[in-house]
Amino acid sequence: MADRLLREGMSGYADEVLWKMVARHNAGPVSEHVSRMMHNAPAEGAAAALRGRAERPDYTELLGTITVPTLVVVGSDDEYTPVPDAEYMHERVPGSALVVVDGAAHMPNLERPEVFNKAVSELLAQA
Repeated sequence: MADRLLREGMSGYADEVLWKMVARHNAGPVSEHVSRMMHNAPAEGAAAALRGRAERPDYTELLGTITVPTLVVVGSDDEYTPVPDAEYMHERVPGSALVVVDGAAHMPNLERPEVFNKAVSELLAQA
């Protein structure tokens, strides 16, 4: 995919993944904003990010060592980080909170900002 982005640019990829980033029923200003961000992102940066994710080590073993307040937020319609993956992280981080944002995909902070902001505010109030 990284090679493809460098060859073709961002437009085709951005169009293909938009509805994985934003739930289709959130079409409108949010999806337009995300689409613009993806179309305007430099292909070199996006390719580097994809390669970095592909090459990153597995830190799963370290989840149990986290000792700071932790919030795991996931959209109910997220295909990139499905709810079971978020539950897996939550179960392994001691004392963590899990918020599943109904009606959001991969960008619950943009799709359901009031729910996301409330969850973050509650986390910060604990600190």
